[in-house]
Amino acid sequence: MHTKKMRNIHPGEILKEEVINAHDLTITTAAAMLGVTRTTLSNVLNGKSDISPEMCYRIAGVFGGTPDIWAHLQTKYNLRAMADKASQLKLIPYNVAVRA
Repeated sequence: MHTKKMRNIHPGEILKEEVINAHDLTITTAAAMLGVTRTTLSNVLNGKSDISPEMCYRIAGVFGGTPDIWAHLQTKYNLRAMADKASQLKLIPYNVAVRA
């Protein structure tokens, strides 16, 4: 059985599509509302920067919801991105019985 792997979506893309574009805001306007520079917001929206804990609070304070939602989305994105690389780490599980 072949299962198609879903694309790992950066939370900045969700913010852009579901909040900023959905409300017909410009990046400049949204950045001003959030109290950040246009460049800072653009980097988040384009997946070049993570949504920091501070940004989670800014988004929740301006657009509603909770900071936890955005933090959770960022953490899930980061973990999934790392999962794709984890096999390359060649880690050896620790075994207490071998130590003795």
